[in-house]
Amino acid sequence: MPIPRRIIQTHRSPEIGRELRESWAEHHPDYEYLFFDHDQRRDFVATHRPGLLPIYDKLPGIVQQVDLFRYLAVHEIGGIYADADTVCCAPIHSYVDMEQDHLVAGMEMTMETWRHGAETYMNTYATPFQVCNWIFAAPKGHTVLALMMQRIAYYAAQMSPEQLAAWTRADRFTLELTGPMVWTRILTEFLSGTRQAPVTVLPRMVWGSLPEDQRLPANQDAIKVRHLFEGFWKTPRRARTYEVRL
Repeated sequence: MPIPRRIIQTHRSPEIGRELRESWAEHHPDYEYLFFDHDQRRDFVATHRPGLLPIYDKLPGIVQQVDLFRYLAVHEIGGIYADADTVCCAPIHSYVDMEQDHLVAGMEMTMETWRHGAETYMNTYATPFQVCNWIFAAPKGHTVLALMMQRIAYYAAQMSPEQLAAWTRADRFTLELTGPMVWTRILTEFLSGTRQAPVTVLPRMVWGSLPEDQRLPANQDAIKVRHLFEGFWKTPRRARTYEVRL
């Protein structure tokens, strides 16, 4: 099954990051473009997977809900999910085989690439590598996305709302519950052959470049999507800075 020519993005308001989203439309004039605000995101979950709505509502971090939504949206209708703070630099079909039945993800970080020591790596990334979840593409119904939703629902069901809210104050918890750490673990099950479904992981520079990478002229041809980290929800301090609901 081919990857539908459809771009999916979400934010709390369509007025935020409009110029960034236009970069996707510019490079994909013949693609369907779908934007979801907070209410539309919840409505999508309620319509397409009502059994998952209690878990969605139970997640106390907005970023956790957005994570669950992205997996669900691409699973249900197929296409390309990209965070709203990304800049598209090239048409995705110019470097991704959209006719192939595969999930396409991008390397975010490897231990070999990291230059700031093991302790700081372990605070943020999975080992021995991490795959980014701020952009990915897949046909409708891909097994990886079904397993992601199942895994998140199982994890969240083991905890009370109070426990979820308390643990969400630790940044790593969200990375492991809904974010790129659990995403990487699930993908590794397929990349290693433990589970069977077609997965393609692009080299780090294609989707996973850091701001310092993006400043180097030598990298410009390799970078196809730039992540600006404007929606960065983590904090260097213990105090949380994003919404948590009991």
